[in-house]
Amino acid sequence: MKRFGLSLVALTLTSCSTTERTSAPLLGAPPLCSAGVRLGDVQVAPLTHWRPDQKEKEARAEIARKAIEAAFRSTPCAQSVKVLPAAPDTEAAAKIAQAKSEGAETAVLITVHELGPILNLSIPVLWSTWSDVKFDLEAVDAATGEAKFRVEHHRKVGGAFQLRGVGPLQGEMETALHEVITGAPAK
Repeated sequence: MKRFGLSLVALTLTSCSTTERTSAPLLGAPPLCSAGVRLGDVQVAPLTHWRPDQKEKEARAEIARKAIEAAFRSTPCAQSVKVLPAAPDTEAAAKIAQAKSEGAETAVLITVHELGPILNLSIPVLWSTWSDVKFDLEAVDAATGEAKFRVEHHRKVGGAFQLRGVGPLQGEMETALHEVITGAPAK
């Protein structure tokens, strides 16, 4: 049994973290702030669309909102940015109308589908954890309601014998957003 414990410790210490990213542009080509793009005054609406069995929805929405505020703090293609409180994705149209009524030129809707650690167990010994961030980002002309940019982005970081909890989620979300906004991870 002692040898098993030592083997497990050795495996844990030698395990490597991997990053998987998929970004599917649905309208426009990433990044959002590509050459020549000017969004003007922007209102960002963090929206949530959780799976039915999602735990701690409010805590995850708050993590997402903080990550969105940090990622949009210095958006190179925006004149100004205001981040609204998180809301369910059913309020998307209302958020676009709010942006228009408050004089914003662009409404950015970020619908978060997944934000959490994932644990995979395989018997007898293999286990892995992942930080999983999945969202859609859509930039809409607030005056016309016309979508100018839309992308689905999914980022997973972790791997076999990795220990990842809730702690790194805000940073992973920020990095994923920077990948979509500027084409490069956060510095």
